[in-house]
Amino acid sequence: MRLKALLVLALSVVAITLYWFPQPLVVGDYVLGGYPWYAPESSRGAMIAIGVIFTAVFLGLTAFMFYISREVEKLPGNPEPAREELAW
Repeated sequence: MRLKALLVLALSVVAITLYWFPQPLVVGDYVLGGYPWYAPESSRGAMIAIGVIFTAVFLGLTAFMFYISREVEKLPGNPEPAREELAW
């Protein structure tokens, strides 16, 4: 269970880093990252605000996921009920 949480944490960190990194990564016709710095001057403030909101949401949800995964690990035994075999 902890491996999935670490994978989500790693992906969140990569997404946040891509967004805030000042040099955009251009792959073909796609621009990955650097959005606040790549945006026109008039909309730069909005892109920074969007970035702050999304960063807070990503970090909050990741912390909540770690909390939930820790609580699930504390449960005794298997929390799922055993499946009964069907007798035909």
